[in-house]
Amino acid sequence: MASKAGTWRLEVAKFPVRQLTFADQTVYRNRTLSIDRADLLATIAEPHVMAHMDVGLAHPGESCRIVHVLDAVIPMVKVAGHSTVYPGFFGPARPAGHGRNHRLHGAAVVVCGTFPEATSGALSAGEAIIDMSGPAAPYCALSDTANVVLVCHPAPGVTNAEFDAALHRAKLKAAVYLAQATATLDPPELKVYDLARVAAALPRVVLVNQLNQQGLLAHTFLYGKHTQGLEPTVLHPNEMLDGALVNGNYRGTLRGSTYAHCDHYVLRELYRHHGDDLNFLGVVIGRGWQNTQFLKERQGWMMARVASLLGAQVAIVAADVNGTGGNNTIDFMQTIKACEQMGIRTVAIMQESGNEDGSDPSVVDHVPEADSIVSVGGIGWRIPAAPGVERAIGGETVQPDIAQAPQEATGPLAVDCWYGAIWKRSELGLSAIDA
Repeated sequence: MASKAGTWRLEVAKFPVRQLTFADQTVYRNRTLSIDRADLLATIAEPHVMAHMDVGLAHPGESCRIVHVLDAVIPMVKVAGHSTVYPGFFGPARPAGHGRNHRLHGAAVVVCGTFPEATSGALSAGEAIIDMSGPAAPYCALSDTANVVLVCHPAPGVTNAEFDAALHRAKLKAAVYLAQATATLDPPELKVYDLARVAAALPRVVLVNQLNQQGLLAHTFLYGKHTQGLEPTVLHPNEMLDGALVNGNYRGTLRGSTYAHCDHYVLRELYRHHGDDLNFLGVVIGRGWQNTQFLKERQGWMMARVASLLGAQVAIVAADVNGTGGNNTIDFMQTIKACEQMGIRTVAIMQESGNEDGSDPSVVDHVPEADSIVSVGGIGWRIPAAPGVERAIGGETVQPDIAQAPQEATGPLAVDCWYGAIWKRSELGLSAIDA
C-alpha cells in the first residue's frame, strides 16, 4: 500500500472551549472541558525529574495572574494520519502536515517553573507574567484563552538540561491528553489546509522565518531536535500547524511560544489570501544569532537561496514569533539584503528597540534594501501598570528585575515582562507610520 506521508492536506477540527473545570473524568461537552486532575497528573508525571507538579485553571476576566511562565501549547491530537502532532517528541520525526487534528480552540496549556541551577547573562530564563484581567491583560498573550496551568517543581539534584527536557515532555503530553477528549466527537468547525494550485499570474510569496537558537534555555526544536546546526530549509505550512516547531526559548520578552508556532499569525494570513491575491509557496526557516559576521551574511544568502529555488517573488520576513532583538537583527537584515539582491522583494515584520521619545535608534541594524518594514511596537515601550490580583498561579513571588528583590506575585506591578507582549502586539496590528 502506498504511503501518504508525502501528502500535505491537513484537516483541523476546532472544539471551542469557554469553561474549564475539575471533575472525576476528562470530558468535552458544550464548550466545557472537564478535567480529571489526578489522571492528568499521572499521565504527565516525570518522577525522576519533577519533585511534584500542580495544575491550576485560569479564565479570561478573572482576577488572576500566572507567573514564571515558560511556554504555552495548543491542546491538540492527531486522530487521522501517518504522523503525530509535535512530531519528534511524540513518535518518530515522520513528516507531519497531513491527516486530521482535533484542537481545543480558545484553550491553552501554560507551563510554569523555575530552573534549578542558577543562570546569568543572555541565556537565562527571565520572568514572564500573564494577567487574565486588568489594564495589562491586552498586552499579554493568552490572557484571552482558558488556560490549564502546569506548575513544575524540579527534584533535588536535577540539572537545567534535565528539567528542560522534562518540561517539554510534560507540556506536550498534557496537550495531547486534553485534546484526546474530543477524539471520537464530530467537530462544530472543520477547516482544510491545502496549498492547492492557483492562477499562475498571482505573486509567489514565501514566509521567511528566522528562528531563535542560541543554546540551552534559548532553543527552538524542529521535529524533536534543536536547530543549532540547522541549514536553511523548507517547511510546508501544515508542518507548523502540526507542531513541527517547539519552543525552548525562555529569554525575557524575546521568548518564543510553541502555541504561536502552531498558530503563526503571518502563516494564517498568507493561507487566507492563498488563491485570491497571492500564491503561498511555503515557509523558509533558518536560525538567527549566528556567531560571526561571516556566518550572518552566509545565513542571509542561504535563506535567500532557498526562497529563490522555490520561485518566490516576495518574501515576508519575520523573526520567530517574538521578533528581532540584539545582534540577531544583523542576521535578519542580511537575509533581507540577500533576498533583495537576488530579485525577491521583501516585507519585514519586526519590533523596534528604541525608547518611547524616539531619541534612541529604533533598530539595532539596518540595510538600505530594507525599505518596507512593518513595526509591531517596541521593546520596553510603556505598558500600563497592573493593579494587584486576588490570586496567582505559578509562585508566591515574582522577580522582574534580577537587580531588585522579589515582589509579592499578587501585588501591583509596573513591569515590562508580560508574556508574549511582542507576539500579542503583532496580532493586534500595532504599527508605526510617518506623520
